[in-house]
Amino acid sequence: MFDLAFNSLDEILQMNGHGIYVWSVYVVGITAILVSFIIAKKRLREAQEKIRVANASS
Repeated sequence: MFDLAFNSLDEILQMNGHGIYVWSVYVVGITAILVSFIIAKKRLREAQEKIRVANASS
């Protein structure tokens, strides 16, 4: 039913010699996305704190 391109985990990791490039791009991409979310969460928290302080002093 399914004809898989790879027969083992080692073949998936190696990808005919191209695995290091493919998997490094995945790692860089996922890392960039995670860092973006972390930075956005930090900025949101800072903005909420500024709003809280502004409302408290009013």
